[in-house]
Amino acid sequence: MNFAEEKTPAGFTLKIMYSKMKFLVFNNKGESVFADKEGRTLLHRMPNIVFVGSTFEIERDYDREFFLLKVRNNHIVLPYRDIVEKKRKFIFINYFSTVDLIPAIITHIRGYSSMLKNIAPNIEIDYLIYDETITDIEISVLVSRYKPFELINASKKKSEIAAPETREIPKELDLVNINTMSDNALFLASFHLKNMALSNLNQLLLDFEIPAFDAQYIIHRINDILEGKSAEDLVINRSMLIDLKNSFEFYLALIERDEDKIKNILSAETDAKKLAPYRTLISKVRAMNPGKEGQLLYTEYENMLIDRIEELKNSARI
Repeated sequence: MNFAEEKTPAGFTLKIMYSKMKFLVFNNKGESVFADKEGRTLLHRMPNIVFVGSTFEIERDYDREFFLLKVRNNHIVLPYRDIVEKKRKFIFINYFSTVDLIPAIITHIRGYSSMLKNIAPNIEIDYLIYDETITDIEISVLVSRYKPFELINASKKKSEIAAPETREIPKELDLVNINTMSDNALFLASFHLKNMALSNLNQLLLDFEIPAFDAQYIIHRINDILEGKSAEDLVINRSMLIDLKNSFEFYLALIERDEDKIKNILSAETDAKKLAPYRTLISKVRAMNPGKEGQLLYTEYENMLIDRIEELKNSARI
């Protein structure tokens, strides 16, 4: 049977079509509950969650073809067991829902090679969760292949950044711009971050038309590094890492045409000099959108940027 019905503690009824990755929700009066804030669809989509790594253990109910996950304050509560620390842990995933319990498909793959072998590239993955047994390069390949909606590092161990005196970069790479040696922005970003080649990462942002998901992943990697406070050369590079993160976030807001985000980024920055390079990013994204609508929109964004820079300069003169 490809259909199941479940009752939630809050009194909702779930009609689950797990072979189609969909479900319907009814309240205790029998009324349908919309899947979105706008009230456009009644069909809820079951999240597809994949754990990859050998330190996970997923507890499952073998009587069901799916998992039931609690939702608290618009967050999925996702339990798993860390077999190294021998602890039950939880991941909290942003997820809009008025329901207290949702069905989900959860798959555990023990390693990189197994995932490539057992999961087809056309499988839509909502949340790809990995541990420290999966390398940065392997993650880059998995992200490029499956394009998950969100990538989550479940490990407490942060990205390890080699100290300047121990970091080795092949001499032949000193003589060329490595950004010309590959068209894989995620691979290059991981390489530059591993070697703290932050100028090259900045150039990558200028040289490549980076898709939104790839930009999100790079921001995620920079955040991982910024949280890795034990890294010796983080103190030296912290300021530039923050600037790079801000630049990638501004670029992401531009390509997604998220005007509210653009305004928030501009208003949050108090240094006119740090805003100046954003004009180059606007010119770049404008060139990626040659249509009349795009040209007008990005000119408007550029005017917003110019106004903010002038505002900061005038404040500095007072």
